[in-house]
Amino acid sequence: MTPSPSSSSLVPRALVVVAIAIALGAASFLVNVTTAAQSSGQADALLAARLTASRLLNAGTVWAGLPVLAGFLVRRSLVAAVAGVVAPLLALAVHYALAATTGWVPGLSWTQNTEWFAAALLGGAPLGLVGALAHRRDVVGAVAALVVPAGAVLEPLVRGSFTVPAVLPWTSRLASGVSGAVLLMGGLIGVAAVIGTRLPPRRGVRAGIDPGWSS
Repeated sequence: MTPSPSSSSLVPRALVVVAIAIALGAASFLVNVTTAAQSSGQADALLAARLTASRLLNAGTVWAGLPVLAGFLVRRSLVAAVAGVVAPLLALAVHYALAATTGWVPGLSWTQNTEWFAAALLGGAPLGLVGALAHRRDVVGAVAALVVPAGAVLEPLVRGSFTVPAVLPWTSRLASGVSGAVLLMGGLIGVAAVIGTRLPPRRGVRAGIDPGWSS
């Protein structure tokens, strides 16, 4: 039986979702791995860079954006809902499997973080549908496309990334500020891109008329 064109095109997109989920799960674990030099204060610059990467790869926007991206890639509503659940579950499984097998990050275990798996099960499907809806060229599609950029703008403000207590080490303060700035700027760029591509052109522009010369 020959697969339909739509089903055959779905397979590579699904494989991309799997690859992204595995990559995020592995990367978000690895950036939590510290060294003796970092712990002893002999590599503060490296510590600040690692903490910054950790805050970015473990940001709520990134993990919520994973099921949205999965849904966007697979497109179809039902498949998007399934992909929205599977992608974060797979990323979490990779993340905590690495923790369990390496022992590099003490205290990072499945049993102590079951709430994240519950969040993926409960929120993955709606977020996957948001990704699928983002393909629509109407108000609903525009709102769906704004979900992740808006989250990136709000997260550092809600979490207080720019108001870290001065008693914390400078490495933590720097990582919080830099990661917050990256999320904020990325979110603003995303919002601007969505608005710029989804808003209908002005009448003069649509008709090919230079507005400066119109009466």
